[in-house]
Amino acid sequence: MDSKEAISKFKENIEDNSHYIMSGDMEITSNEELYKYSVNVSYLEGDYYKASLTNKDTNYEQIILKNESGVYVITPSLNKSFKYQSEWPFNSSQAYILASLLTDLENDSNVVFEEKEDAYILQSTVNYPNNSSLTSQKITFNKEMEPRLVEVFNKEGIANIVFKVATIDYDTSVSKEDFDISTTTCSDCSSSEVSDLEETVYPMYLPVGTKFKGEETISTDNSKRVILTFDGDKSFTLIEEVSLLPSEFEITSTSGELVFYENVLGNLTESSLNWSMNGKDYYLISEDLSNEELLKVAASTSVVSVTK
Repeated sequence: MDSKEAISKFKENIEDNSHYIMSGDMEITSNEELYKYSVNVSYLEGDYYKASLTNKDTNYEQIILKNESGVYVITPSLNKSFKYQSEWPFNSSQAYILASLLTDLENDSNVVFEEKEDAYILQSTVNYPNNSSLTSQKITFNKEMEPRLVEVFNKEGIANIVFKVATIDYDTSVSKEDFDISTTTCSDCSSSEVSDLEETVYPMYLPVGTKFKGEETISTDNSKRVILTFDGDKSFTLIEEVSLLPSEFEITSTSGELVFYENVLGNLTESSLNWSMNGKDYYLISEDLSNEELLKVAASTSVVSVTK
């Protein structure tokens, strides 16, 4: 077998099956931090996708769902969702979507093929428009050309994303109803009470020449909001507040772009990024930062900073 035959067999596996459910574990390395996720993906022919990403340390779950009405990012514990008109999952590489892996392989005319006793290994380039440091991936298949391990490498050859596939089930029942947004809502949520920010989080990453300027805390009707300002050639503002829990499920339409960058799953525009994580909402605003710089700052806010 060579690379073309292997890719053809992988494509045949996908096209011969109208649906699948896949589970596995994903590790993402960011700022010397390691984030561990449980991943569960459902697919149904006709471009129905549902990817559940659960942080193993915090048990914080977010779901990316695609059905006939659009693409949604859902946070069940917050009883809310953002709706996108998006090309996800085909607007960038996705280590946990079979069709995306196939697209990467078909788009690379120089796929490297290696055969081992119990595995086939294919190496290709990747397409992460908002993360230029990720350049290649290695996919390890079993002899039936089912992926077992996906490793995504940066320019230095270090694996930043590792997805270990536990199961791929082509026989289990999957229906359109499984991709209805109502299947992801919180069944026992109630309105959030007044809450304070337990601690302010500061970005570990700052662009060269950018410095912390100041911090302001504002009381709102239900909580508090912290506003951090950073000055320099690459100035920006970071706003943090406790996520309020609506009594009924909320869907907010957005014109932004759905992005999953390291540990941040959020909404990106030309000059802003907003996301939720572990019970807090974050808003990052800047006219000076590029999209990738916005994402790098956001991804670095998960640990207490020494840059203040």
